[in-house]
Amino acid sequence: MYKRVILPSLSFSLMLLLSGCGGGDTGTTTASRLDLGITDAPVDGADAVWVEFSEVVIQPADGARISILMENVDGNPTPKSINLLDLQGGVRDMLLDGYELPAGQYSWIRLMVNAEADGVLDSYIELPGPLQYELRVPSGSQTGLKINTGFEILEGDTNDYTIDFDLRKSVHQPNGQTGPSGDPVYWLRPTLRLMKTATTGTISGTVDPVVFAGEACDGNTVGYAVYVFSGAGETPVDVNVNDQTINNPVTTAAISDDGNFTYTAAYLNGGTYTVAATCAADQDDPELDNQPGNQEANPEVTFVGTADVNVTAGAETLHDIL
Repeated sequence: MYKRVILPSLSFSLMLLLSGCGGGDTGTTTASRLDLGITDAPVDGADAVWVEFSEVVIQPADGARISILMENVDGNPTPKSINLLDLQGGVRDMLLDGYELPAGQYSWIRLMVNAEADGVLDSYIELPGPLQYELRVPSGSQTGLKINTGFEILEGDTNDYTIDFDLRKSVHQPNGQTGPSGDPVYWLRPTLRLMKTATTGTISGTVDPVVFAGEACDGNTVGYAVYVFSGAGETPVDVNVNDQTINNPVTTAAISDDGNFTYTAAYLNGGTYTVAATCAADQDDPELDNQPGNQEANPEVTFVGTADVNVTAGAETLHDIL
């Protein structure tokens, strides 16, 4: 159950009412419903990344925006806390599950989160130790995390969408910044993708450990990951969200550390992708890339096993990196 706290405009409500009238038909139409899930690409070095979602705001193309409060099973407004690191390899959690919406075009979605510099561990990162530090989103509870992607709600259908919350591009530790008690400061500046779930597919397979042998990895097993780039024949590069001249990875996938070296890159729109593996994903920090003169900036991220892979909507493509 969810509570809509900002109603559509009168004209938008009339559209919904008239659609139920059916031009004099005494029958009723089947409600249009929205399933909205969230998934994640990993970040290295963290044991957990908790984000507390308070509401989802949706903007119709024609009408007033709709605000949907997160609620508990009793229908009381209650923020929803999600550990994003649990949502890897095709796993997702639901923000909205069968929420009724008028059919039509929508302009954007905004996720409201509790992530302010207030000393409260509502959204936070957990590091080995365990150590827990606040995650901060500038004006997170006021402006939220906006996804400027239009989408359509079809009449009489369950419309299933997924938001990819890519932590490798999203969690940053600004150089030299500390909190009031001297703790490190972590910012959440997410890169979000909205996909119609039915039009996405999956790439999965294994990585031959031989590709990580040699001086390039030097025994580093922390940064094993697979990067996925849009298009064929792309040169794999590390993440740099502020450089629009390079083809940043669409998503990344962790390689299992259980000895099987498996990976799954999910929720990819149908098409051709360039896939590559690296053992240095733990050194991929977009914040350091933007600090000229910093001796730690721009560490070399070497990629191996580069290949083109075709993804078909609704299907799993098997690709082993050799």
